[in-house]
Amino acid sequence: MLQRAIIVLALAVYVFVVGCAVVDSKSAAEPVEASKPHAPARFPATQATGLPYKAIGMQIQRVDWIDKYKESIDEIADVGANAVKFVVDARQEHAGSTRIYLDMRMSPTPEKLSELIRYAKSKNLRVILMPIVLLDNPRKPTEWRGRIEPDHDAGGWDGWWKSYRDMLTHFSWIAEGNGVDVLVVGSELVSTERQTGEWLKTLEQIRGVYHGQLTYSANWDHYTTVQFWDQLDFIGMNSYWKLGKNNQVTKDEIKANWAKIQDELFAFQSKIGRPILFTEVGWCSMANMAHQPWDYTLDEREAPTDLDLQKRLYEGFFESWYGKPQLGGFNMWEWTPGDGGPKDRGYTPEGKPAEKVLREWMEKKW
Repeated sequence: MLQRAIIVLALAVYVFVVGCAVVDSKSAAEPVEASKPHAPARFPATQATGLPYKAIGMQIQRVDWIDKYKESIDEIADVGANAVKFVVDARQEHAGSTRIYLDMRMSPTPEKLSELIRYAKSKNLRVILMPIVLLDNPRKPTEWRGRIEPDHDAGGWDGWWKSYRDMLTHFSWIAEGNGVDVLVVGSELVSTERQTGEWLKTLEQIRGVYHGQLTYSANWDHYTTVQFWDQLDFIGMNSYWKLGKNNQVTKDEIKANWAKIQDELFAFQSKIGRPILFTEVGWCSMANMAHQPWDYTLDEREAPTDLDLQKRLYEGFFESWYGKPQLGGFNMWEWTPGDGGPKDRGYTPEGKPAEKVLREWMEKKW
C-alpha cells in the first residue's frame, strides 16, 4: 500500500507540473517537461507471461468522448479480447521540429486517460498503451513520423530526443500508476532507429519510472534494423505486408503468403529470443487491401468497398497464426466508436462479416 501511495503521489505531482501545461498546437502549445527519472542499471528484458495478448486497438483522440470510449471497451470485452490497446498522440509541427507537445483539445488529460485504463481493467482487459507522434503541419505530402529529421538550427537531434523522452516519461508515470501491462516506447520512428545509443538512454529512463513490459512498434519492412530488441520484452511491429495481387486473392493464397513471411520472421525471432507482438493487424473494407494494406485514403471509385476481402484477410491471418508459439500477441486494428456496419469502409470489423471471424477466433484457447 505504501508503494502504491508513493506512485500515486508522484503521479499527482507530475500531473500538476506537466499535464496542465500543454495546450493548443498552433500558438500556446508548450513542450512536455518530465520529472527527473531514476538512473537504473540497464534492465534486462523480462519473461512475458499470460501470452498471447489478444487485443483490439482504439485511438483516443476526442476529449469529449470518454463515455463513447467506455462503450467501445464494453464491446471489445464482449468480442472476447483479453486486452485493449489505447493509442494516444503527441505532436510536433513538422518533420524538422524538435519540440513535442500534447494538444489538449484531442489528448486526454492524465486523469481521463487513467479513468479509461481503470475502466478497461474493471472489464478484465489487460492494457497496452502506445503514445505516437503525429505531425500537425507537414511541409510536404511525404513527411510523416518515419522521416523526422530535426533542423540543426532548432536544436537538432539533441533537442528532439530530450523532448521525446520528456513526453514518454509523462505517459510512463500514467502507465505505472494505473497498472498498464505493456508500454510501447515508439511507433514507426524509422529515422531514429539508427541511433541505438539514444534509444538505450531512453529505455533506461523509462525503466526508472515504469516497471511493466516494454516494446517498440517497428514497420513491417524495417524490423531487422532495430538494434535494441534485447532490451525489450517483445519484438513489436505492425503487419502491412502485401498478401495478394488484387481483391480476387483466395484464402489459400493469403495463407501461403503468410507462410513465406513467417519463415523470415521466425528465423529473426529465434535469434533475438523475444516473442513477436503485432502492434497492428487489420484491413479496411476496401478492394485494395490485399496489395495496398497501408493505403486507406482511396475513394470508392479507386477502391470499392469490399467486405468479403476484409473477411478473407481476417481468416487468413488467424488460420496462419493460431497456435504459433513465437506469437506473443496481436492487436487488431481497430475498433472505433459507432456501429461500423456494411457501409463503413474503415478498419473496424464491427457489424461486418469480419466481426464474426474475429469472435470465433477470440473465443478459442490460444
